[in-house]
Amino acid sequence: MASRILLLSLIVVILGCLFGGLQDKFDHACTIGMALRTLFAMEQSDFDAFLDSYDVFDTPKSDKGDETKVNAVYKVLVPLMALGSLTKYYIPPVMDPSKINFKYLNYNQVLFEQKMGDTLRVKKGQTALDIGCGSGYIANTVQEHTGAKIVGINISPEQIATARAHAEKSGKLGKLLDFQVGSMNDPLPFEDNSFDAVYVMQAICYVHDPVALMKEVRRVLKPGGVFSDLSIVTLDNYDPNNKTQHTMMKNAQRVSVVTTFRPRHVYEDACLANGFTLKTSKLLGAADMTQAATDYFTPLGTIVQLLNKIGLMSKSVMESMDRMNQYAQDLVQGEREELFSINYWLVCQAPA
Repeated sequence: MASRILLLSLIVVILGCLFGGLQDKFDHACTIGMALRTLFAMEQSDFDAFLDSYDVFDTPKSDKGDETKVNAVYKVLVPLMALGSLTKYYIPPVMDPSKINFKYLNYNQVLFEQKMGDTLRVKKGQTALDIGCGSGYIANTVQEHTGAKIVGINISPEQIATARAHAEKSGKLGKLLDFQVGSMNDPLPFEDNSFDAVYVMQAICYVHDPVALMKEVRRVLKPGGVFSDLSIVTLDNYDPNNKTQHTMMKNAQRVSVVTTFRPRHVYEDACLANGFTLKTSKLLGAADMTQAATDYFTPLGTIVQLLNKIGLMSKSVMESMDRMNQYAQDLVQGEREELFSINYWLVCQAPA
């Protein structure tokens, strides 16, 4: 036990030093330390469920069983991503071309979230809904930038507990931030015309029926309200009959935790079918930032393998890290060839 604590401390120091700024180093070190502690404390059953749930990417059934499997994946994935000090579970588009290094990934996330907040056109005294809110960090950025109250829903009780804890610590819970467990595959638990804007960040791939979801979004959105979706899609260059492209797409599903890559027009059509006006439909891309993340996590995976060999890291953590790294290049290549993307931006507006 003492050797593991010493090892954990050493890893925290090494990884923390990868980031600039004294306060940043401390914050990142704390995040990494908490992630390692969470991974060490997990039951073997959690790792087994993580590995066993990957058939959801091969044969999604669009039912509650899929949601259970996605939850099992994220329960392990969240602390694994935190080893890279990632608290928001998406790769952003490059918003600042001078800062593509992995240590600026969060910086690019914030820039996109601020741009999205501006696009939503919400302000102090108004309220926006975050569908698939994760641990609430995106909601907090949007709230700070716009001044609006953000309400988030997510299927993961663990992530919602984290979101509520951080909001309570900052004094925003129930006032400027609120979070609850909820599924986008159920009727949204809100009254008609409750929100001035609604957004989804790389989570709509988990919806079973896009048209039904957009019907619910239209219901809870006030007249003239804006909906934003940073979506996960196949693009016009993708040929489902091309075996090489199909294999790349299936591998990309695993590394990006995507149950379904749907053609982009599916989400456009779902908006139009519910009376929305399409304002933005464009590819933002994720190849460069995904490559930067891969360049970070691949060596980290090698370190985890070494620690496993000398008995200081469990096989379960090693296998989980390997699963993250295995297909990363397929995702990067598919983005570069514009076969599919995890960053396709749709913005539409409800009728006034």
